[in-house]
Amino acid sequence: MSRRKIRKVKRAALIVVGEGPQDKAFLNHMKHLYDSRTSGQTVTINSADGGSPGDIIETVRRKHRHADFDKSYILLDSDITITQQNRDAARKRNIELIESTPYCLEGMLLDILGQNIPSTSRECKTILHPQLNDNPATPSAYTTLFPGTVLNTTTKHQIVTLRNVIANKQTP
Repeated sequence: MSRRKIRKVKRAALIVVGEGPQDKAFLNHMKHLYDSRTSGQTVTINSADGGSPGDIIETVRRKHRHADFDKSYILLDSDITITQQNRDAARKRNIELIESTPYCLEGMLLDILGQNIPSTSRECKTILHPQLNDNPATPSAYTTLFPGTVLNTTTKHQIVTLRNVIANKQTP
């Protein structure tokens, strides 16, 4: 009797890490919309729970070391400058940085909605959070303001990149 060969299919694995719990919730909302689960990849969403860009890169490095992720992405606020040293450390570890502009996730989301953007991250949060359905740290908070129709039509580079990464499509 001959032995039958079993071919193991390797699925790509990626991790997308948000800076904090609101970023993680929004990313989970996007995962719900765009991860088809038939795309040949697994998508893990996580949170670095704040800190400086260097701290967040180090958190992802530690998580990447213990799991076999093919690619890592970090969604970072842009209100704190990312040093060249941090960019080099991320590049060395195959981590792609995606900066929320202006200022933070909430500023970026207000921009997508075409609303006025205040001058600080704190003010962006103060304006956006009351408009959400729920606690901003839960994915369901983003369903009404940011359905697929809104996220599909935005040309905001960061959202287009995240949409493509999560859906396992080539980024433009």
